[in-house]
This record gives sequence, structure tokens and C-alpha cells, in this order.
Amino acid sequence: MLSLVGCQGVPYLVHVGAGQVRLLFERERLTPELESELTARERRGLETVRRAAAFGETVGLKRSTSHQYLVDRGGLPLVTVVTAAPRHRLDPITWWFPIVGRVPYRGYFDAERAYRFARSLDARDLDTYVRPALTYSTLGWFDDPVPRALLRLEPFEAADTVLHEQVHESIFLSGEAAYNEGIALFVGHEAVLRLYADEPDVQDAAKRAFADDQRFAELLERLARELETLYSQAPPPEALLQERQVIFERYQTVEFETVPWQTRRYSGFAGVPLSNAYVVARRTYLGDLPCLAAELARLKGDLAAFVRAHRKQPGRRTLEDGSCPFGSETRLGEDRTMAPPGIG
Repeated sequence: MLSLVGCQGVPYLVHVGAGQVRLLFERERLTPELESELTARERRGLETVRRAAAFGETVGLKRSTSHQYLVDRGGLPLVTVVTAAPRHRLDPITWWFPIVGRVPYRGYFDAERAYRFARSLDARDLDTYVRPALTYSTLGWFDDPVPRALLRLEPFEAADTVLHEQVHESIFLSGEAAYNEGIALFVGHEAVLRLYADEPDVQDAAKRAFADDQRFAELLERLARELETLYSQAPPPEALLQERQVIFERYQTVEFETVPWQTRRYSGFAGVPLSNAYVVARRTYLGDLPCLAAELARLKGDLAAFVRAHRKQPGRRTLEDGSCPFGSETRLGEDRTMAPPGIG
């Protein structure tokens, strides 16, 4: 292992290993006795978790052995994730790990370690974005526990989270984080809408939230195109930072306010410290949504057929009309450390 990780990767490997072991010891099996100690809302949330996982199987996702355990972090996220990018390019810095390949983020079980790592990247003139993750997937290597905080989410949000992680256990392509995250987000959303087909109030809330995801993806893509135009002109570093700040401020005010949002899902966008790292991090999840939607439409909305196709041959598609000609992610930085704590 040491030949793989190198000296600089050893501390991270130790942190990740210790964090995963600690999580395994902290989790508690969801026995009837433990379930009786949950609040009424949490018990309903647990039923939602189980119902969503069972529904996932009906659309072709693998049966998951997760969700048999509970972990209580007092509302804190299981991991904190760091993304980085150069200040003059919309390309993620990536790190290489066995099994998952190259990924554009690093996860930490200790938030302070994550922020410390981000500060070290800031010192190298890189943009950074640090975010909490309520859950993560070990891709079926362990029985991932249910965070107690998840049980208090709105039903469609809890179901969406469970299905997202179930997709990761079912469909995964090493080294293609944008594909993995995009398809997990997309299939999760589509499965939720079908799960709540007979509950119009819940389905309507999900539809409005997911529609705002699409609107935000489109807003983000417009922002990315403007930034790429700016960066292609290669202005001096100081001028580049000033000009991109003007673009950031316009998108957080004028451009944001022109979008017909249906929910307050992205209401905090105006206060986000925007950077290239933020843009590439959000694009990792949202950038593929239009093409995945077009592919599902070609299958006449048959989600099970869509899942079967991607389980049989995972990877981005080029559609028959030539649209969505995806390529591989740009691969910049390299840090040959061991596996991060899961996929978000």
C-alpha cells in the first residue's frame, strides 16, 4: 500500500481508514427496540428509506444491504468534501484512488481536516470549495448506515437520497465522477417521481424541487460558458480575477433573479463565495442532466430500460442525432492516495 500512496498520502489514508472503522463501530443495528426510541417523524422517515430502497429494485437497481444500521451524528454530516480548481480554468483538480479511479474531490470524516487541506490548496493559488455531505456510498463494500438526520427530511428528499446512493451501488464507472454523480442524481429524481405517483402532494413537491435543479443547471452552464470565454482570452491574472468577480456578482443578482424558481432550494446562492471550484463541483452533479433526460425520452420514459442499459454498459452516450458528444473529464492534479470515504 505504501508504494501506492507515497509518503504524503499516508496521513490521509490513516484518517480515512480510522474514520471508516470508527463509523462501523458507532453504527447501531436497527432493531425493534432501537426503532421504538425514534420519534414518530423519524419512524416515518425510516419507513420512507425502506420503501425507497425496495422501489429502487423494481426499476432495476441492485438490492442494497445498507440501511440496516443507524448512526447518530447529531445532525452533523458524515463527511466534508473538498473540491479544487485552477483560478484561470474550469477544470477540477483530481486525485487518483484504487477502485474509484480519478475523482475531482477528497472527503474527510473530520471537517477541520477538510478545511485545513483546503487552506493548503488556497496557498497554492487554487480555488477551493468545501461542502458537507449528509451521506456517502462505499459502493456496496460495507453496509452503509442511515444517518439519523436523514430520517427527519421531507419524504421525497429522504427517498431521493436513498435512491441516489443505491444507483452508486448499481452503476459505477471508475474515473468518471461526473457520469457517476449525474446518473445517480437523474435516476434518483426519476424514481422518486414514480414512487410517489399515487401521492400527488408529495410528487408535486418533488417535481418543483427537481425542476429547480434543472433551472440551476442551466444557470450554471451559462455562467460556465461566460467564464470559459473570459479564460480563453488569457487576460493578466489580476484583471482576470477582477473580471470574473464582476461575472460572479451579476449571476448572483441579475441573472439569478430572472429565473422563475418554484422553490427556495437555491435561495442561498446569492451568499455563496463563488469560485471555479464551486462551479466545477456543482457541474459534476448537474452537467449531464439534459443529456440523460434526452436519452430517457428516447426510451419513452421507461426508467427500468434506462437502468438496464446503463448497468449493462455504464458510460456517457452520444445520441443518434449527434447531441451530447461527451468526452472524458479533464485530468489535472494527481495524488496517488488510497480510496476516499465513498462517493457522494
